[in-house]
Amino acid sequence: MTRTLVTAAILAMTGAGLSAQEVTIKIGTVVSGDHPENVGAREIERLVEERSNGEIDVRVFTDSQLGNQREMVEQLRSGTLEMTWVTTGFFGSWEPVMGALEIGYLFDDREHAFRAFDGPLGEEVAAKVEAHGVELLGFFEAGMRHLTNSVQPVEAPEDLQGLRIRTPQSTYHLRTLEMMGASPTPMAFNELYTAMEQGVVDGQENPLSNIYSAHFSEVNDHLALTGHLHLTHMVLYSEELWEELSPEHQEIVRQAVIDAQQVQRDKVASDDASLLTELEGQGMQVTEPDRAAFAALVAPLREDAIAEFGDEAANWFQLIDDAR
Repeated sequence: MTRTLVTAAILAMTGAGLSAQEVTIKIGTVVSGDHPENVGAREIERLVEERSNGEIDVRVFTDSQLGNQREMVEQLRSGTLEMTWVTTGFFGSWEPVMGALEIGYLFDDREHAFRAFDGPLGEEVAAKVEAHGVELLGFFEAGMRHLTNSVQPVEAPEDLQGLRIRTPQSTYHLRTLEMMGASPTPMAFNELYTAMEQGVVDGQENPLSNIYSAHFSEVNDHLALTGHLHLTHMVLYSEELWEELSPEHQEIVRQAVIDAQQVQRDKVASDDASLLTELEGQGMQVTEPDRAAFAALVAPLREDAIAEFGDEAANWFQLIDDAR
């Protein structure tokens, strides 16, 4: 056998001869295809495929096709899924201090959150999560969260008393709703519509884009603009699969995520500007509660987090305050 044929045979056996065109990146999300998260996903897809000259094929799976958020994070950690995103607090299941970032009213507005996560806070968060088998590539906006329910208008904390409100499985997120007066019920997002339809929970809290795209106006009549949480998604890649990419492909993917951040955040902003009118047109009754009353009830959670996590939580809160 000639040297050329021997070399070809060895490459075929080892896999080293695999074509660059065979690199595939799967992105999994839990929301509908037109949601701002998937606008960001499609932008990553476009940029990666364009900049790699077709060497990387990106495939976006929406609507929990690949599982719920917890399942997809575990897939990242086990090396069976390339990319997904979850909020900082959701990652508290693996790194408990992350939950402290979902205490209510930590951020004044979206710009405040961007300054914090695009700065030193983001670097410290990356160091935490990357100890758990993932690579943190950037931050998408999850958005400002508001309350909906099927029982009554919410004007003040007393109006939340006894209402069963779904929350994500995040300790300080859940405690925020509890301090605000609700009875929080953790539940996966893809189970929520049916749970409200069947009366398992009375309502939920999410950004306007989630409320609209998931058709929650069909099962909830009341929308309260509480603005109690501004959440940030961490764009995560499987560490195991990241190390299989060439350095050139790693740089293409990392830069694509960074460039897609602005497109995704712009979509959230444009939706927030228009969707309130859409939801009112669908019959939702909108109230604008006094946020200061809710913020005062939630404030003690900062000290609770510092008591639980010590200087690390205190430092993170200081970085957030410094970004105001």
